[in-house]
Amino acid sequence: MSNKHSRESNTDSFTVKKGAATIGRIIRDTKPIAPWLIFSALISLISVAMTLIAPELMGKLTNRIYDFWSGGTEIVKSDFIKGCTILASVYLLSAVCSTSQMLIMNNIVSRHFTCALRIRMSDKIKRLSVKFVDDTPSGEIISRMTHDVSVMGNTIHNFFNMIIEGVIKLVGIVAIVFTLQPVLAIFVVTLVPLSMYLSIVISNRSTKYFKKSREINGHVYALTEEDYTGFATMKAFNLESHQNARHAKLCDDYTEFSRKGIFGTSIVQPIVTMMNNISYIAICLIGGYFAVTSRLNVGDIVAFVLYAKLLAGPLESIANGVSMIQSTIASAGRVYEMLDEDELTPPCATEVPSGKGEVDFEHVFFSYTKDKPLITDLNLHVNPGQKIAIVGPTGGGKTTIVNLLMRFYDVDSGRILVDGADITRMERGELRNVFSMVLQDTWLFSGTIYENIAYGKDDATREEVFEAAKQAHIDYFIDTLPNGYDTMINEESSNISGGQKQLLTIARAYLANRPVLILDEATSNVDTRTEILIQHTMDELMKGRTSFVIAHRLSTIVDADMILVIDNGKVVEQGTHEDLLSKRGFYAKIYNSQYALLK
Repeated sequence: MSNKHSRESNTDSFTVKKGAATIGRIIRDTKPIAPWLIFSALISLISVAMTLIAPELMGKLTNRIYDFWSGGTEIVKSDFIKGCTILASVYLLSAVCSTSQMLIMNNIVSRHFTCALRIRMSDKIKRLSVKFVDDTPSGEIISRMTHDVSVMGNTIHNFFNMIIEGVIKLVGIVAIVFTLQPVLAIFVVTLVPLSMYLSIVISNRSTKYFKKSREINGHVYALTEEDYTGFATMKAFNLESHQNARHAKLCDDYTEFSRKGIFGTSIVQPIVTMMNNISYIAICLIGGYFAVTSRLNVGDIVAFVLYAKLLAGPLESIANGVSMIQSTIASAGRVYEMLDEDELTPPCATEVPSGKGEVDFEHVFFSYTKDKPLITDLNLHVNPGQKIAIVGPTGGGKTTIVNLLMRFYDVDSGRILVDGADITRMERGELRNVFSMVLQDTWLFSGTIYENIAYGKDDATREEVFEAAKQAHIDYFIDTLPNGYDTMINEESSNISGGQKQLLTIARAYLANRPVLILDEATSNVDTRTEILIQHTMDELMKGRTSFVIAHRLSTIVDADMILVIDNGKVVEQGTHEDLLSKRGFYAKIYNSQYALLK
């Protein structure tokens, strides 16, 4: 039992330290807006000062009225009006300062903290490995960049309110009530540490629930995006009920954890309110006794009641701040976890590819997960201008070879050379400028057809874009569109067909005109007639270029200079089409099975 308590104590201690470090990091991130925060704090201090002065002024005016009613003491009308004017001015200045402070914080925090943090996260993504993007649902990233960053921004806005409006005002009120009546103040102030202690204890228990709810919220974002992008498939397979059930489960879990977290933080305010009500009872009973015994006049009692009422504000502000901090720690942890992800290792950049197109794999080992080896001891030499076809069963490692060649992933051991230079000693940009790619999964951005083709070359002329479209046999289709090359492609590229998307990416690769060409089932989404035309274009495009062709339809690669048959990450066969057929091995079985399907 003692060991269990020890573990729990250590865990709580670690959680507190981690939470404090997270809050400290948030504060450090506010350095660019520190001058504005200081200015806002000064305005807030003025507001607090006015708030503290007001009850004393009210007490003095009350004494004048009481003295007039009880003893007939004459009220000097001009002095009384002046006192009322000063009191009104104090309240007005307090309101103006509070409003100004709120407007400044809303504007500065939104524009210069949350916006800057989202830019940092966006910039960070560009420096992360492809593995991070593959392993992290995009909805999860969106959740962190939107919801979690907003929570952090709200904390920055409210944190200084909590310190100034809460702590400073609390200290000021306590000091004033002790000067008014020390005995009466003791009954009020002794309740402050108790209520604060209960607030902190209860709020700390809510942290784990808020953290879990943030994680589930990210899953909700991811599932929503999944439903949207796969809408047609979901409809085709009547999966609406299934997806609704998944949504319901996630929402139920989110509700449950949020309920527990919110309950823990929401109970804080009632506790503070209860403590305040107890203090009001003490003021009424003891203050009434002091008034009867002439130890305290009515005006001072009124001021004391007002200060006691003001005491609720700082306590609630601090309690809400403590509650908010627990939620913020959970959100900030997810944001900083992403910002702290390991980035791609910058290369020494001592070598630059010559552009000949010679490629070597030397004893390359690689696996996506350490316990599941994929590529094992791959050795391959490709001369400039050769056409290398890569075939094999799904999951055998065909696309992985391309991922390694492009340095989307780094090898576990061994090395890959391009033009005799180790790719780990090249800038990734320099390396990737050697390659043009046409993938089975096409990617187009929201823009015109012209812009999507020109994406392959920064300084492309209009004539070069037209020629690339012609070579990819997409020009006839573009000419039929109302706006031709200026036709906009929508965000999901749903206003053109899958085959047309692939033709546009082929035109983009043709325009790039780089020494090494990578084709991953580049004609899989086009009809037979267009495939023949594109195949002819590709043959022309591949002349004089080193080409890696990943193919499932073996009829498209029979003329390859070398065919690599990959199975379980190993090259099990290699040679020309005729050589491999004569061996009657693995390749021959695949080819004959496809040919048999055509009979």
